[in-house]
Amino acid sequence: MKNHAAFKIFSVIISFLGIILLTTNLTQGQQKAQKWEEKNVKHEPAKIENAIVIVGEPVVTVQWPNSLRLVNIPPNITQLNPGQCIRVGIGATGDGRDEFIQSAHIAFKVTYAGSTQAFPSAPIAEWKQIKPEGGDFVTQVLDSANIENPMLTMYSLAVSADHWCTPADAKDGVATIEAEADSSKGHIKLPTATVKIESYDTGAKNSIKDLNELGEFSMNYYRQPNPARLAPALEAFVREYSQAAKDTSKPQPAAGSDRDFLAFLIAALKVDPLAAQDFKAHIATKDKAIYYTGLAVLKYAGYDIEKNLDALSADDRAHFAALPPFDNPYDMTPDSMLYTRFDEMWAIFGTTGEIKPIKTIVSALAWRADYEAFENARKDPNHKFTLTPDVARALGYRVAGWSIGSFQRNNTLAADYIDAMLQSSDTPAAVKEELKHLQTNDAFKQPK
Repeated sequence: MKNHAAFKIFSVIISFLGIILLTTNLTQGQQKAQKWEEKNVKHEPAKIENAIVIVGEPVVTVQWPNSLRLVNIPPNITQLNPGQCIRVGIGATGDGRDEFIQSAHIAFKVTYAGSTQAFPSAPIAEWKQIKPEGGDFVTQVLDSANIENPMLTMYSLAVSADHWCTPADAKDGVATIEAEADSSKGHIKLPTATVKIESYDTGAKNSIKDLNELGEFSMNYYRQPNPARLAPALEAFVREYSQAAKDTSKPQPAAGSDRDFLAFLIAALKVDPLAAQDFKAHIATKDKAIYYTGLAVLKYAGYDIEKNLDALSADDRAHFAALPPFDNPYDMTPDSMLYTRFDEMWAIFGTTGEIKPIKTIVSALAWRADYEAFENARKDPNHKFTLTPDVARALGYRVAGWSIGSFQRNNTLAADYIDAMLQSSDTPAAVKEELKHLQTNDAFKQPK
């Protein structure tokens, strides 16, 4: 989709941005924006683009309900494990595209393992206006000059009402998706798309080589969920942490990253019972360190491991019985573990793509008064600090603001959620004011 005409405007917008930033008079800048739009936007009738987008089911059920109408384009799914579901997306460009696509119907069929499942023509389930690639950055910079971005969207995406799910016993193969769309302009048959189907056994053979790959896998999991690699991820986690403990000359994991990873793994398994079933089967063939850690994760994710524990020694069963509960990541108690729980919430966001972790962290932006009192106290060289609740809130305000701002810059889904919170009546006015200045508030510069 990156080569789609709707996204080629990014380079043009960047050129336009240079013109705006050189404009010292706001009124002149707004006039130039209007003239540029009138001159450079080519007006064409609405049409359905000649391509389909394979959209993961969580985009429609988890992400879009918590977003505004205007969003970044979701990832085009290219691989599925057993049990995962997809919808067919179609795009529209041209004048009046929003109204045009809302009345569209989508029919599709999926052929996999010699069998074809057909979904008859039906009205779309949902649609969104799609930002151009890099559009969040452009909008933020123009906002800093009080100039409205004239090119918020040139493309709208709609998804099918029906979804197709990979069979629970799926083997390696390829699913072929054929789709057709009906609109006020008539009927169109769209180019065929394919999705790779990967079995759990094959996915489990794809090892993870180091902590960098493990971090990349976990923090971007929601974009292309790959539950077949959860068992290899646990193996890499146990291996890397064991080696680091034995050889301190090796690069050491960041403080708290073990809890972040466990929060990721617990979240990934909690929402996918089929993955949990396969995970349990795979870890049973591994050594004690991997097997026992995996059983603990399954327990924290809410799964029954009693039958597995029955086969252990009395001492090992006692060890599991004594396991403390995994701390609630959403606990905002201002104490020494608050910042660790922030990291755990970001790990859960990277796993599920849910808005709850971001909303919870954003709530810490209400602690500005504690931060200002803390900064005033620092001016007294004789003041002695201890981690009292007000100090913890002051530091929490700063860490929250920095991390939210970082995700706003670097994660398109987080940016969409922040846009939605800025518009939501559920967001307190004081917190909205903080969200407006994530990129310019000196308190939110990277902590040292």
